[in-house]
Amino acid sequence: MLKLSMNLLIKNEVDIIEDNIRFHSNQGVDCFVVMDNGSTDGTREVIAELSKKHEMLVIDRPELDYQQSNWKTEMAAKSRRILGADWSIANDADEFWLSDSGDLKSNLGKWGSIVKCSRSNMIPDDTFFSGDSDYLDFPYRVKSPILNKGQDIINNDSFSVFLGNINGKVIVNNHGLLRVKGGNHRAWHLWGFINQTIDPSITVYHYPIRNRECFVKSIENRARLLNSGVTKMGDHYRRWVRMLDHGLLDEELERLALKKETATVLENFGIIEKEPEVGRKIREVMNSRN
Repeated sequence: MLKLSMNLLIKNEVDIIEDNIRFHSNQGVDCFVVMDNGSTDGTREVIAELSKKHEMLVIDRPELDYQQSNWKTEMAAKSRRILGADWSIANDADEFWLSDSGDLKSNLGKWGSIVKCSRSNMIPDDTFFSGDSDYLDFPYRVKSPILNKGQDIINNDSFSVFLGNINGKVIVNNHGLLRVKGGNHRAWHLWGFINQTIDPSITVYHYPIRNRECFVKSIENRARLLNSGVTKMGDHYRRWVRMLDHGLLDEELERLALKKETATVLENFGIIEKEPEVGRKIREVMNSRN
């Protein structure tokens, strides 16, 4: 029987990491490799408790150099060598892989190499600012992203990056895996392009913002990484670091959480759609057996 590992590189995810692991353990994930990059908010303690209930390899990696691709490739290798996993997913704590069948392994086989899955941003409405909003209640999904190729995302303060195009994610066969690219959008495999497939039954739902505190702390950490000499980082993170430096993060949050009139316009143009059932399904799976 095929064994699937989920490999999580995390830092200060105390508000969401248990949700993520409980959910995916009920979606066919058999084991976890968790690399903690120096959490200080209690995340490490939550992981210690979760490791008592789930098959898990925990790696402490507090370094500030953030070698994302190297570390994710290392986790995949260890998931195979130590946990015996045949396939692996390099995931982030704010991403939920929802399969129509309820099992992420249902379309995996012995001889596949890379399986590509689509990803969608989930966006809050303006109840986000009341402080009572839970991220799984965010009502909007980006349906038809705005193409942002060639745009100056870093300096364009009027552009909502959540509405832009985002890359999908991949599930990779550990047997023959050469390297996982930093964001897990691509991987290099010994079999090249042979047996690569697309699985339309899996959608990765991305919650890039959960609450103001988590968002600000995440950007502060990105600022520390840039100041320490890290060079490989997405343009949207560089934009947010610049906004942090100029005291503009609150304005960005106002842009990212949709007011009713803005959402209506975007819905009419087919850019977003209401999908309140996504959060309900995630909660239902999360609580089904754990």
